[in-house]
Amino acid sequence: MRVRRGDRDRGTISIFVALGSAMMLMFLGIVLDCGGELRAIVNADEMAQEAARVGGQQIDQPTLFKQGQYLINTKAAYAAATAFLQKDPAYRGLVAEPPDPAKPPPPLATSITVVVHPVYRTALLGLFGVSTLSIQGTGTATMVVGGQNAGGA
Repeated sequence: MRVRRGDRDRGTISIFVALGSAMMLMFLGIVLDCGGELRAIVNADEMAQEAARVGGQQIDQPTLFKQGQYLINTKAAYAAATAFLQKDPAYRGLVAEPPDPAKPPPPLATSITVVVHPVYRTALLGLFGVSTLSIQGTGTATMVVGGQNAGGA
């Protein structure tokens, strides 16, 4: 019986290809899902900005009529911002929150900041146990009366 020397290396290329393929798939998943996460963050920021604009339109009428001062009713503003978010199927179930929920905003303010916390569902990283990524979007609306510095100009 004759033993061939090449037999002990038999099958090692298969292991290398299997491990290399898994690593390439994981790398592709990271690239794909990180790009998707960045797009989701931009979308969340845009949605939070629009929700803040809707909330910023909630003028406190008693203050306006009694004192002639334009102020945002923050309770009504966050309710309106949340209602705006609920209209979009992608953001259904989200709540417009202040930046620091432990420190509630004053009842009347000249600006409102809305924070949303949507979830990004991964495309390929789910194969490796990461099916969702938490993201955050932030938007701010500031009261502008008349044409003063409208649009930041």
